[in-house]
Amino acid sequence: MKSTEMMNRNMNPGAAAGRIELSSDSSSDLGLIKIHDNVLAALVSRAVLGVEGVSRLAGSAIIDNLAGMVGSHSRAIEIIKDNEEKIRIVVKVNIFFGTVIPKVAMEVQRQVIEQVESAAGLTVNSVDVVVQQLDEKVEYSDDDDDDEDAAPGVDALAASRAALSGLPGIG
Repeated sequence: MKSTEMMNRNMNPGAAAGRIELSSDSSSDLGLIKIHDNVLAALVSRAVLGVEGVSRLAGSAIIDNLAGMVGSHSRAIEIIKDNEEKIRIVVKVNIFFGTVIPKVAMEVQRQVIEQVESAAGLTVNSVDVVVQQLDEKVEYSDDDDDDEDAAPGVDALAASRAALSGLPGIG
């Protein structure tokens, strides 16, 4: 019997927010397993970013990066505990121009379900994909000698770092 079949999904309404509790099906009391939403969000993020055609998770890159530094998951991923002892996932993504949107979205759904169910042993009821923006694909040059060929966004990254270094406790 697979370990995922041995687990009884027990969505305890009294459990702390942001955690999913699983308990053992067997008669022996092995204890409680808690999986925090941040762990599930990390699994979802990895699955989404591995799909060809996905540019990035949607949202503000600076705010989401700061959230990642303090251990909070991205606002682009929402984990919802259904009453039917299953979870529903909402993920907001940006994809590249020129991709077939439904095809990319369906692959995101498949990859998220596969990753979360296999790694966490949870049943995913549904994955809602919200495509929020189309991004241009940036082609990088192999010639690093000329500043005109520098990757777009490098100046923006430097500006973001400079802005963050002015914040108390950063930089």
